[in-house]
Amino acid sequence: MKQSYSQMKPYIGDINQLMPVMDGKLSGGFQEGVRFVEVSNGGNLVVTVLPDRCMDIYQVRYKGNNINYIGPCGITAPSYYDSQGDGWLRSFYAGMLTTIGLQNVGAAATVGGVAQGLHGRISNAPAELVNCNRTLVNDLPAVTLEGNMREAQFFGENLQLNRKYEFCYEEDAIVLTDTITNHGYGPRPFVYGLHLNYGYPLLDEGVELTIPTENITPRSQHAADHIDTWQQVDAPAYPFEERCYLHDMKKDENGLCQYEIYNPKLNIGVRVQYDGNLFPYFCQWKMLEKGHYIMGLEPYNAPLDGPKLFEEGCKAPVLAPGESRVHKTKLEFFSK
Repeated sequence: MKQSYSQMKPYIGDINQLMPVMDGKLSGGFQEGVRFVEVSNGGNLVVTVLPDRCMDIYQVRYKGNNINYIGPCGITAPSYYDSQGDGWLRSFYAGMLTTIGLQNVGAAATVGGVAQGLHGRISNAPAELVNCNRTLVNDLPAVTLEGNMREAQFFGENLQLNRKYEFCYEEDAIVLTDTITNHGYGPRPFVYGLHLNYGYPLLDEGVELTIPTENITPRSQHAADHIDTWQQVDAPAYPFEERCYLHDMKKDENGLCQYEIYNPKLNIGVRVQYDGNLFPYFCQWKMLEKGHYIMGLEPYNAPLDGPKLFEEGCKAPVLAPGESRVHKTKLEFFSK
């Protein structure tokens, strides 16, 4: 039976014995000066967040196992961001979560007369007013981590992304709440997605994908040629041409969507739940190349391939002046 904090408190000198939080800066190379916050939940979960990179999640370890892919560029400071064309890839370490948007998702394009690189700028925005708090929830330790990112320019957009993570003692879950606000004086469309990137050893041959899809649209002819194997995870190959599948996800009676990725050999998995009304689009990015062995499972608020913002037929939501939109996503880590 789980003990309460009041029962455990006499046995400890510092709450880090139960739920450690480390806050520091990295040194050397492209990661010089990048701030990190590492939270251990006192159970099976260790999560590393990078406030200087949109408060995205660099790494999750569950029961000692790495859950996500980490790219060859490693952590890079936001000052190295290359906004031209596909330059975004030079700072795409992937990690558990890379946020994309807020004025472009998908291929580089000119958006409203402004050149926007691949997947937009927000993942390279450093956070302001970062706040890490310890609290008690039902007399158990909890940690919240919160900060604000700006995407703004003179004569252009004035958007803010407020991000909050919630961690509870011995609960192997991450609750993510993103609030996007238009601080401008005119209406502003925005695009936004969660690039969730699974990697070895969670991602391995025989991994089971449970994606409740109503319809699958291959993003390319190559993907169409292999659509019968969209759920199949094989050993790394070289070369391997990426395969992307766009899913129409089923929603429950509350409008929620949920998918799972599970490794039966390690008996570990991840279950992700989000609001399907706010994230009506979903992309499965299957990339099983040697050195680039990754499965991206990515909800979006607008179609990945456009139309882009301000183009006819664009389906991105529009925020009125002062309006906010709140997205809540939960990642649960489990064993059967």
